[in-house]
Amino acid sequence: MNNKYKVVIVGCGVAGMTAALYLNRAGIDCIILEKSMPGGQIVDNGNIMNFPSYESISGSDLALKMLKQITDLGVLVKYEEVKDIKIDKEKKVITSKGEYICDYVIIATGRKPKLLGVKGEDELRTKGISYCAVCDGALYKNKDVVVVGASDAAFEGAIYLSKLASTVTVLYRNHFRAKAYLQEMIKKIDNISFVRGEVESFSKDDKITIKTKEGNDIITDGVFIYIGQIPNANFLSSLDILDDRGYVKTDDNLMTSIDGVYAVGDALNKYDYQIVIAMGEAAKVALEISRRWVVDE
Repeated sequence: MNNKYKVVIVGCGVAGMTAALYLNRAGIDCIILEKSMPGGQIVDNGNIMNFPSYESISGSDLALKMLKQITDLGVLVKYEEVKDIKIDKEKKVITSKGEYICDYVIIATGRKPKLLGVKGEDELRTKGISYCAVCDGALYKNKDVVVVGASDAAFEGAIYLSKLASTVTVLYRNHFRAKAYLQEMIKKIDNISFVRGEVESFSKDDKITIKTKEGNDIITDGVFIYIGQIPNANFLSSLDILDDRGYVKTDDNLMTSIDGVYAVGDALNKYDYQIVIAMGEAAKVALEISRRWVVDE
């Protein structure tokens, strides 16, 4: 098995796949390592309406199109979880199945849903509690569901679920944080209602009971939690390149304090998390590596 590559890309979301595309076109051998499924969090998006050249496209469709493009070009994608990166005379990316030696690493691991951390949440994950409406919404066709949160993602999830579920209740703590156009859109949907409250615990008999700190009980078939994101970067803790929130720190060229180790996409702490921004960052890093490769050779 070949375990030496010029570039190892950690993460097969839009950023990782864009980096691979640009590197491949430059003739630089690279591999993508992904612990679960291609696409990252865009597969949670039921309807992307701000991606150039498409009036509308689902996140899963976009991910599959990108995956086909890079694999048709010969880019290798392996489904292995990266456990650590060791920096010595050479860079070693250690996975659940082995290790890869490379000159450059691109971290494109994105973010994951934040947990509420309340009683009953762990026990009911995948048993009535979900963090992805697009993934699990079909399980609740003609049933009652609750969306916890008031962010863009929460409102997008509620809108998607409204097409499947009988009723959708948005449970929010303080105020709406979603963009104005989403607030206007969601208010026009008849089977979506709003309840103000904070989750205290979950329990389940035939249905899920949500107990709130305000003393109310909400009975529902399914719960979808959207309360924020945290970076997928714990495996980098030994490298001293993370900020106090766990995001990867980089300079203006998207390189960390370790020469040849870059980070792109949602693994970075920034104001805007957008698909095209992540892709632009990945292209920038790939082009920088291409320039360095020419000099190295």
